[in-house]
Order: sequence, then structure tokens, then C-alpha cells
Amino acid sequence: MISKTYATRAALMAAASTVVLLSAGQALAQTAATDAAAPAAAQEPSEVEAVIVTGFRASLQSALNAKKNSNLIIESVTAEDMGKFPDQNIAESLQRLPGVQIDRENGQGTKVRIRGLDQNVTVLNNDIFVSGLELFRLGEGKTKQTNSLEGIPSELIGGVDVYKSPDASLLEGGLGGVVNLKTRNARSLRDDVTIAGDLRGNKAGDTDWNPTGSLVLGYKFSDRFAVLGTISYDKTEIHTDVLGGENRGGWAFNDRPVVGGGTLDVWSPEYRYATYRDQERERLGASVNLDFALTDSVQLTADWFHSDLKIKTSEASIKFPFANENATYATGATVDGDGVLQSGTVTANSAEGTSYFQDAEAKTDNFQFALNWDNGGRLSGSVRAAYSTADYTSASANNDVRYTQYTVRNGTSAGLVPNATAPATFTFSYANGDNPKFTPANPAQFTTPSSVFAKSHWVFGEDTQIDNTSIRGDLKFRPEFGESGNLVLSAGARYAERKIDSEFWQLLADYSVKGELNAHALGLGDWTPYGYFQDGAIGYASCNLPVGTPGRPTCSAGGRFGDSPALITPYQTAATNPERFETLTVGGITALFQNRSQMSNPVAWLSNLYSSTPFKKFVDPIQSFRIKEKTTTGYAMADLGGRDDRYHVNAGVRVVRTELNIDSSDTPASPWYWGTDSWNGVIANPDSIKTTREYTDVLPSASAVFDINDTDKVRVSAARVVSRQDLFQLGQGASYNYTRSTTPGPNQDRFLYTNGSGGNTQLDPYRASQFDIAYERYFGASGIVSGAFFYKSVDSFIQDETAPRTVADGSVEGATLGIFTQPINGEGGTIKGIELAAQYAFENGFGFNANYTYSDSETDKSNDYDSNLPIPGVAKHAFNLQGYYEGHGFEARVSYAWRDKSYQGDFSFGSGTDTHRLGTWERAYGQLDAQVGYAVTPAIKIVLEGINLTEEPTGRYLQWENLPFRYATGDRRIVLGARFKLGL
Repeated sequence: MISKTYATRAALMAAASTVVLLSAGQALAQTAATDAAAPAAAQEPSEVEAVIVTGFRASLQSALNAKKNSNLIIESVTAEDMGKFPDQNIAESLQRLPGVQIDRENGQGTKVRIRGLDQNVTVLNNDIFVSGLELFRLGEGKTKQTNSLEGIPSELIGGVDVYKSPDASLLEGGLGGVVNLKTRNARSLRDDVTIAGDLRGNKAGDTDWNPTGSLVLGYKFSDRFAVLGTISYDKTEIHTDVLGGENRGGWAFNDRPVVGGGTLDVWSPEYRYATYRDQERERLGASVNLDFALTDSVQLTADWFHSDLKIKTSEASIKFPFANENATYATGATVDGDGVLQSGTVTANSAEGTSYFQDAEAKTDNFQFALNWDNGGRLSGSVRAAYSTADYTSASANNDVRYTQYTVRNGTSAGLVPNATAPATFTFSYANGDNPKFTPANPAQFTTPSSVFAKSHWVFGEDTQIDNTSIRGDLKFRPEFGESGNLVLSAGARYAERKIDSEFWQLLADYSVKGELNAHALGLGDWTPYGYFQDGAIGYASCNLPVGTPGRPTCSAGGRFGDSPALITPYQTAATNPERFETLTVGGITALFQNRSQMSNPVAWLSNLYSSTPFKKFVDPIQSFRIKEKTTTGYAMADLGGRDDRYHVNAGVRVVRTELNIDSSDTPASPWYWGTDSWNGVIANPDSIKTTREYTDVLPSASAVFDINDTDKVRVSAARVVSRQDLFQLGQGASYNYTRSTTPGPNQDRFLYTNGSGGNTQLDPYRASQFDIAYERYFGASGIVSGAFFYKSVDSFIQDETAPRTVADGSVEGATLGIFTQPINGEGGTIKGIELAAQYAFENGFGFNANYTYSDSETDKSNDYDSNLPIPGVAKHAFNLQGYYEGHGFEARVSYAWRDKSYQGDFSFGSGTDTHRLGTWERAYGQLDAQVGYAVTPAIKIVLEGINLTEEPTGRYLQWENLPFRYATGDRRIVLGARFKLGL
């Protein structure tokens, strides 16, 4: 660990020094050419000179012209040619820009962070846009992967602008900035008929080759009317080995039991999961642009942008208990001074594996219409309308298998042990590291068919509908008195609605066909004959009714977890039904698991397993919600200075009125359930909660650009910005986690509350004031050095609050005290830093660009060990280096991106009032990519691309660098194929 940390710091210092010596390079700001421009110049907040882009080198040259002529602080990426983005993933291209970093998941770039902040807004042609992944979550722990750009086909995009400073005409919503996706403009095509495309194969690690392709067709009927259409298909397979533990909150520290008596203070996860994950993504994209010049002064454009992304995720995990299942440490465990386990042996009551399959799909359609009018006179204007819709659906299947003895109900007090050949306990040794090593004392218990029992089964999912609409009008006026100073006055208004309807559901079994009673209907309880967990240890709830109740099964008083008859059968092991199981090596351990391919249709899988029991979907009202947001916006601004002036000054104000309506649910004072228990179904009589909120934001902005001479510029900008709350955090109700107790005593075999989480309808938007100053020097045909200072003061950050909460469960007491976490409006913070950049293209075909970002952030937030914590997600140091060559039909480039560790928020846990709050930190990450290509003919090019060549993993740690929290391997990805372009 020491040598690794030293190497990282050394690399950082060397890279930072190099960048500083270069005066640090210009952003990979490749702003779109004419054929990659937004539908109309009137829609852009500032005018950008049109440059024809024909390759990577030319796109960098285009960037210099765009940056030099822009009135705002902006970074851009553009397609090198029709259907050819610089990287396979939009986020991967954006990470090359100064001040921009990205998050990663399963080897793919996902969320964009601008100067470390992820509270940004993504728009299409400067208006509303949905990707379908706004509410995407993975696994039963609902790991959030929201606001991901991975669902956007890069082949359909002409360019991307990242605005770091706004003017009043820009759509509000970005705390860090605005990410503007730009479609192509059909009338800008150089040829009457354009045909372009590519056909590639992609491969990640040991997965199979999969096809990727796109086709672009453009036709100019005349100089007044043209049509451009694109279609793309992409299929990828990714394998990742993962260490996890965050989806189980029942960690512990104090007084962990030691064999032979005594205790030990050691950070102990409820479970650590070693996971074998396969993910398949299949994406179909299409777009159409219609561009019609109705007259010399009136232009009509229409855009349709479609994406259908299917994500199939299958996992097999082995659970290692440290703070559950009566886990006990052996004597001789090595624990450091911070309480971190370095090595040791643990014995627990159970060994389990989990199979998981999620079938998710996001379908999106974005429609935009624009009418622009400019006859060259004093007044010009535009009217635009947009509609975006997304349907996101997912269904998830889970199965636990048991590798230690497991007792199920069979009508006797002793019960039945279907896997009697299995050992009674599980002993394993632990060796710490970024990706710890687990070694079982008895490996055979994982592969002996008669010892492997299919224990628990359950299915859940969600259906989310998103609808956005907007209409806006903009006017520009050049007053007569302002002609000498090139004064332009602008104003506009916009009305928009955003609606989200999100339903979570559970698949419940109807036990009435098995003779289970309906206690609610009989007036004898709060439960009904339905069940979520299909687990043989769970007996008839009717056994808890008074003896003599008509229809009650034969069992002793309170015998539900004792001599209850079997409720859900059959009971199967890998010996009695070997076709159900597959053999995998997970975390270095070979084991039998439920075959994940049989779970690909979750509802059908569970229904077929228990064909004698009917199943039905029940909406969980507590986790479901509806949100309707209305915004009414107006702005006014003035621009002073033209292209020939040595200055440009912009000042304006944007006023946003927001009306927010949230429909959610809460647990009533006297609940009853569709299910036999609070933990085994959903609430049937929720309290409906309607929340209405209104607020107004006044957002002034001002910026100035001064040309010191023909080569040097200074830019200054100040603005008030706002970013909307996370909709999931606003709408979601309480979600509770329960764990089956195996500790001997009255609660053995019962399901107890451990922890929970929920949303908060009273969350406020993120609001901040910001200031930027930048210096740029341009030299030669394509050279620049630049530096910028930025400062942002954030009024309030949303943070998690953890507090004790008593929740009804299956314990003898009827409820258990655990912890509950929800977001609240926390204290504010500041972020300040510098960006240095350099870029140059030599005459011999070689070139480079480099940039370095330093971001220092601080908040009033604290946890058990740190105070004045950084803003979540902000890495203090980040740099990008890229070298390239283009000449004689050959092209090659190598890119390296690195970001420092970053604070990601706190993880809270505890028992009752004994709670702990530790910081989670993303480890530093660096990625090396390369690409080579050769133009066989002027119309055909062969390209080979390698992504993450060094197979760098990602990871998180909990408070201390040697306390691993999450780890994921990173495969090398290869893309090989050909591109073509024909103009007729």
C-alpha cells in the first residue's frame, strides 16, 4: 500500500510539473463544424465561426477558432467526421476536457462532473432532453447510476458543448455547468447526397466479439430543403469482478465476539460480497433532421432523436458474514490501530451464494421544432417547442443458495434439513487489500451437490414514465442608438413541464390456495395470505393465530417458525435438481449457483418454480411516487461589442418560477399489508401525501472578453446558478431492509429490521454564486496556452442524515430499533481552483494537447473522524495528456486521463443509538487509451481502438485507505472496424 501510494503521488507530481511547464494545454475543445452545428445560429447563446472538420487534427484546429471567437467560457468535442465521435462513449470524450472528469461503472464512462460537480444539466440543442437512465438503479440495494450518458448513441451526435459560464439565454439547471448535445444540420451538407457509416466489432476482456455499426444518409433536395437521417446499433458484453458491501448497512464495530470468549473492536461489514458480474448492453439509435428555409429570412427545423437501450445484468455472489449470522473472530486476528482487520479467521452460522438477474430497458424519444426569423434588420427572433418522453422498465430476480445446513418447515418441531450433508458452520480466512482474499476452510461445501440448497427466491421491478414539454420564444433587437457600439438587446420567455410517474412493484405469491388465512379479513391481524420471499424457513402465518381459529393449520401456538407445515415447496438441492445450477469461480472460490440464464424472465422463472402457487404484481406505494414540475422563465440581456471589436460584454438576468407537486405515500398509524408481514409484502392502506411547493430564482449573469492584442485574450465571468433536486430523493418513500436472525434465542429464524432509507419532499435546489477569470494566448496556426481561475460558493448541499428508527418486523417484540438514512438540506461549501492547458500541432503531423485542473473544495460537513469535508465528487488534482500523429493516410493517438481520490459522502451504520458515520472515498484512477487508423482510400478508413489498455480497476475505501469498501476490475476493450463516407 505504501509503495503504491508513493507511486501515485510521484506520477501526479511528474504529470502536473509537465503540464505547468507547458503552461498547460487547451481543452480538447473540438467545437462542431458546419455539418455538426446546432439547428440554427439563433439558438446558440453565442455565435461560433463555422469550420469544416475533416479529421482529428482539423477538429482541434476548429476548436481553437471556436474558443477564440466564443463569448463564454466553453469547452467542446465534435465528431471528426460523419458518424465518428472521438471516442466510443460520449463521456469518454468529455473527460479529455479541462475541468471535466467522469464517473465509471462496469468499465464504461457514465456521469460527467464539471469541476467535480455532478449537479449539471444535459440538454439537446439547448433544450430539454431525457436519456431514459435518469432513474436507473442496479441490484436490490438500488445502487444509483443516474444521469448517465452511456445510453446516448455517439454516432447520432454532431458535437457536445460544455458551458462553464452561462448567459441569461441558457437553460438553467447546471451547478457545475451545462452539457449541450448537438445534432447535425442537414442543409450544411456539402454534397447533394451523403452516405457515411461504419461497421465494427468490439470485445471486452474474455467476452465474445460483438457488432457495432452506424449509417448516415443525407439528401439535399435544394439549397432550401434537406434531410439527414442516422441509425446505429451497438452491442457490448462486459465482465466485472466486484467486491461489495455497501448494499448491506448492518456494519458493526464495538465488541465483536471472539472464539473462547472476549471481544474485539474491529470494523465489520454485515456481509462482504464477492461478485461475478456479466452485463450485456444492446442499443438501437436513430435520428432525423429536417431543415427547410421557407424564405431567405425564415428557417424551419425539426429533430427526432430516438434511443432504445436494453441492459441485462447477471450476477453470482458469495456472501462472507462479519457482523451477522453469529459471526465470531478466531483468536490471533490482526487489527491495526484504526480498527481495520488485516488478517484473521471468521466462523459464522451460514455460507450463502446469491444469483441475480436484472432485465432493464430504456426507450426514449426527443422531438424538437424551431422556427427562426432574421431578415437582416434590427429585429430577429425564434420560436421553439420540444417534447421528450422516456419509458424505463426493469424486472429483477434473486435467489439465495445455502452451503451450510438450513432448516425448513415440514410440520415437525425439528423441521427438515434438505442439505444435511453440508457443514453446520462456515469458516474462512481473510487477507486485507484493495480487493481482499477470502479462503474457505472447507472448499468442498460449495461444490458438493447434496450440500447446496436453493433457499430463497424473490422478484421485484419498476416502471417509470418521464414526459417533458417546453415552448419558448426569443427576440433580438439592435437599437439605432446602439449601432456604433454594436449593441444587441435580447429577451425571451419559456414555459416547461416535467412529469415523472415511478412505480416499484413486488411479485407476491397467493398462499390462499395453500390454505393460508386472511387475518385482515377475519379481523384477527394486519396481514393477508401473500408473500414476497419464497423461503422454506417461513411457515404459515396462521400458526400465530389463536389455536382453534377455523381453518388454522395443525401447528402449535406460535409455531410459524417451528412445527408449521411446509408453505412453499418444492425443496431442491443441486443433487435433486442439478439442471437448476451452474458452476462458477467467484472471488477465487469455485461454487454452485442457481443458473442465471434461467432467470432471464424473472416473473416467468419464479412462477414456473412454484407452478402450484399463483403470483401477482403488487405496487409498493411507499417507494412509488409521482412528480409534476412547472417552470415559467423569462430573461433579458444585452450584448455590447461585435466581431471586429476588441471587447465583448454581456449582462443579463434570468428569472425562474418553479411549481412542484409531489404525490407520495407514507406508513399509516394502523397499517395492514398485502403480505403476511411488514417485511414480506407491501402496505395496502398507505397515507397519501401531497406536497406543493413554489419558489422563484433570480439568476443574474455578466461576462466580458477583452482582446489585449491579436494573440492574447482575457475573459471574466460572474453568475448566479441553480440546479434542480434529485427527483428520486424528492419522491421516494421509506425503504426498509430486513435480515433473518440466526442467533440462538427467541428471535432465531425471524426477520429483523436492520436499516432503511428514504427521500425528502422538502429538499431545496442547489444554488451557488460563481466567478471565473481566464487568460488565453494563441500562437502559430494551431497553438494555445491558457490558464483560468474559478471560484464557486454553494449555498447548501444535500447530505444524508442518519438517526435511530423503530420499525415493525418479525421479532418477538414486534419491532426493532435500527438506523434510518435520508437526505436533508445541509450546509454550503466553496470550491476554487485553476485550470491550465496547452495545445500545439507541429508541421510534421505530430501534435499534443494537455491540461491540468486543481480543485480545492470545503464544506461545513463533518463525520466521526473529519471536519470541513470536501464537496462530494471533487478530485483535488486531475490531468489529461494526449499525443497524436496524422499524415500520409495514417493516424494514431494515445491518451491518458488521471483523477485524484475524491470524497463521495458518508456511510452510516450502527445498532440502535450506537451509530457510526465514516467517509467513503473514490480511489485515484488513471486510464490509458490508444487509437490507430489508416485510410485505404479517401472514402474508406480502417480503425483499431484500445480502451483502458492497462486494465485499471476502480475502487472505494471507507475512511482509511486500507479499509476496502468497493472494488471492480476493469477489462481492456478493443474496437476494430472500418468507416466510409461517400458524397455524390
